[in-house]
Amino acid sequence: MNENNGMILEEQDGVLILSMNMPGNNLMTADFFREYEAVMAEIEEKAAKKSCKGLIIKGAGRHFSVGADVEALSERSANETYDDATGILPEGHIRQKHYFTFLRQLPFPVISVVTGFCIGSGSEIAVNSHYRIIEKNARAGQPESTFGILPALGGVARTIEICGMKNAYTLVMSGELFSADTAYELGWADIYTEKKQGVPEAMALIGYISENFGDFEPSRYREYISSYKKDKGAQA
Repeated sequence: MNENNGMILEEQDGVLILSMNMPGNNLMTADFFREYEAVMAEIEEKAAKKSCKGLIIKGAGRHFSVGADVEALSERSANETYDDATGILPEGHIRQKHYFTFLRQLPFPVISVVTGFCIGSGSEIAVNSHYRIIEKNARAGQPESTFGILPALGGVARTIEICGMKNAYTLVMSGELFSADTAYELGWADIYTEKKQGVPEAMALIGYISENFGDFEPSRYREYISSYKKDKGAQA
């Protein structure tokens, strides 16, 4: 087990399990992003060695993440410079976005197990994963628009990809939180489970993909989950 302050990275049966355990229910402060980027850099190195079968991301406590610290985000936005003439984004934002969007390019399944609140930048971790397993009574959403901010870490493009343009527009622009049932109905979540069943379900999905398809190809992620759900339904 590697514990990097509030980011706990463990390995179980060849599967990496990242438990986010930062203060304030994983409130995304500057400290959160610093620790998140460090542990993701470690995961990126492990991926290059092709030594693991999958990655599960979850909250260590009740909530996945309550999202960004709005006050800190506003202050940072005011202090960062952006040159319209060159289109060059701040270096910190480029680095941050990489460690969100690179998840969907990893050579193994990345599954976010969503519990409690999964909102704002926290939901961007989830949508950038290949799959989302949502537990009963969880709530997700991207309320940034209510503060005059749009998701900037890959959340908009990925929500469109997984939910379709119409649903994505409603989810992002309304800023409203949505229930676990709605998340599944809209395709935001791939699997709906009872409480405390998310991680076992994620382990089962990773095992199924490894056993039935061998090497994981990110571009085929829809095929894998479709096959898993079809076979699971046939066995029920």
